[in-house]
Amino acid sequence: MLNELRPMWYYVLAAVLFVLSQLDYFLLSKVICRVRRPKVDGSFIATILETAAVGVLYLAWRSITEESWEDEVYYPR
Repeated sequence: MLNELRPMWYYVLAAVLFVLSQLDYFLLSKVICRVRRPKVDGSFIATILETAAVGVLYLAWRSITEESWEDEVYYPR
């Protein structure tokens, strides 16, 4: 059982970024395309948000596993 809150907040942030990317892709794509005159559409912004979500998932994974690599079991002195 995890007793840390930081990884949980990373997972919540990743989920929020992913939901925002999907909402942007499906709901705001046409609006953004009309305003920007097809130079930037919703899929570009959705891709940026999805990439940010994957980056936050990596940070959550790294924060969970970073302590286990510093044990002397793995690196005896």
